[in-house]
Amino acid sequence: MVSAADFFQQDFDYIIIGGGTTGLALASILSTNASIRVGVIEAGLRKDDEMILVPGMVGKAVGNPEYDWNLVTKPQPFAQNRKISIPRGKVLGGTSALNYMAYCRGSELEHNDWEKLGIKGWNWNTISNAISSAEAWSPPTHHAKAHHADDVAKNHGRYGYVKTSAYSYYYDLVLPLFETMNKTGVVTNQSEASGNNIGIWTYTASIDPQTNTRCYSTNAYYDRVSNRPNIIVLTGAQASKVIFRQTSSGDLQATAVEYHKGGQTYKVPVRREVIISTGALQTPQILELSGIGNPDLLRRLNIPVIIDLPGVGENLQDHPKVSMGAELKGLHETVDDLNSESFAQQKLEQYRLSRTGMLSSTLSTVVFVPSSSFIPPDKMRSILSTLDEALQLPQIQNSPWKKWYEVQRAWLENNGIAQLEVVLEPSYTHIGCTNEKAKHYTMMVFLQHAWSRGHVHATSSSVLDSPEIDLAMLDCLGNIDMMMLLEAVKYVFKVMETGALGDLTAEIIEPKPSWSDERLMDYIRSDIASGFHPIGTASMLPRSANGVVDDELKVYGTTNLRVADASVFPIHVGTHPQATLYGLAHKAAEIIQTSEKVGL
Repeated sequence: MVSAADFFQQDFDYIIIGGGTTGLALASILSTNASIRVGVIEAGLRKDDEMILVPGMVGKAVGNPEYDWNLVTKPQPFAQNRKISIPRGKVLGGTSALNYMAYCRGSELEHNDWEKLGIKGWNWNTISNAISSAEAWSPPTHHAKAHHADDVAKNHGRYGYVKTSAYSYYYDLVLPLFETMNKTGVVTNQSEASGNNIGIWTYTASIDPQTNTRCYSTNAYYDRVSNRPNIIVLTGAQASKVIFRQTSSGDLQATAVEYHKGGQTYKVPVRREVIISTGALQTPQILELSGIGNPDLLRRLNIPVIIDLPGVGENLQDHPKVSMGAELKGLHETVDDLNSESFAQQKLEQYRLSRTGMLSSTLSTVVFVPSSSFIPPDKMRSILSTLDEALQLPQIQNSPWKKWYEVQRAWLENNGIAQLEVVLEPSYTHIGCTNEKAKHYTMMVFLQHAWSRGHVHATSSSVLDSPEIDLAMLDCLGNIDMMMLLEAVKYVFKVMETGALGDLTAEIIEPKPSWSDERLMDYIRSDIASGFHPIGTASMLPRSANGVVDDELKVYGTTNLRVADASVFPIHVGTHPQATLYGLAHKAAEIIQTSEKVGL
């Protein structure tokens, strides 16, 4: 690591803007070629403390400006005009330092359908192989296997960078949840990494099983290469724009990157390529400040237009979440126990001494189901009828996103594609709880393929001003997201009342099964939140379909500017995206290294 003044005097072949999940991994892979020099500009600092490394402390850093960008949406009219927060890691390693450590894949069906959107070379085999290249998996313990951990070695990478395994600690609600889901007809999936993630399963985590600490982009990738002279990381500096020159072909060539640190502005030249990797909520801002985007927006901000790309910042998608709380019968150890200072200290001492106990784990069990599992047939017919009518509207038929709508519509009736994720968290607080000893749990439902699509745009010509983020929460064709969430909530009521979990549930606190549809919808509007998985704002799509990058992640109209982060995903994947983002780093490295050989 160097000072801001030293950094701009370096000679770099590649400059990567953003040292997060994908960017730092990509930089580290590229640096394995000793003949090239790689520079990374990261706004956050390196922080290897317990709030990052201890799995059970997940969430502690969220909201802290030393770790989190603290980004919020503009008021959401369909969600009671609330501003919704979306935590993003502002540290070296990015959000891989803050997330729930799930290292899981999307489905084979989803990834293969990317090609229907006009994308070549990003099918399941390609992405799955890239994810395996990133992974250094260890088999689960006997205890983890007793909690249905994935033990199918052929579906995992063994010799990559990110250490993965199943957690060694499980809350006592895990097995009752498996029993209940099985009773409702949901199968136990023994290896979601196979390309079929339907069912209930225990996820593989990005954890070092020897130390039971978080494995993230910084200690997985950068620490392996940090002593090499050909990779330089600048932290605490914010890149503001890419500078170009015109080529004889008419395309633009990136020649330098401008960045700010300590009130000073610097410009660092680049010989080969610039790769933006600042995530779906910030990559559009850097593109727009560089003069790439919708000309009308850029002119309003007095930014000279150098490339007309109206898709920049559009197509924002997320996994909308609604939470439901319940009180438990009997004695249980739950996350809420950590609210007791003495209990929390005892568990921390246990973890520090033996790397065991509650703090060695986060959540572990997830349920992914298709629409037919949670939406009754008559409701599904009604939803599809309303949706199909809306899809015939001229603005949809003539939309550059038309193929996106067609693919997402087909997925609604595909039993191999998850439309809903359900997660049990052994924690919940509610006003009016009179039993001090009562224990609780939360059921969270996440739409995997929401129809609401928002945007992210720069609000000024300064990178120091936060972008405008609009998730367009619940604002979609035929009100389909609300209809699906309503059915999801009703489905989870049944789960909470069935089998072993039902036997342990004393009371469903909020929302109540007795509430009318109108009251439940009001609750959804009041509670809906981000699933923290924003994607799509610099989509890899044909330029005619409002794409921003091509199949090789290159920004249209440029010779050497690429994007490598979740903003390039054109359509959402029904999973937690961390593993796919590491896979993206490996695929991007392969593309860039191939380009090196043939020449730009």
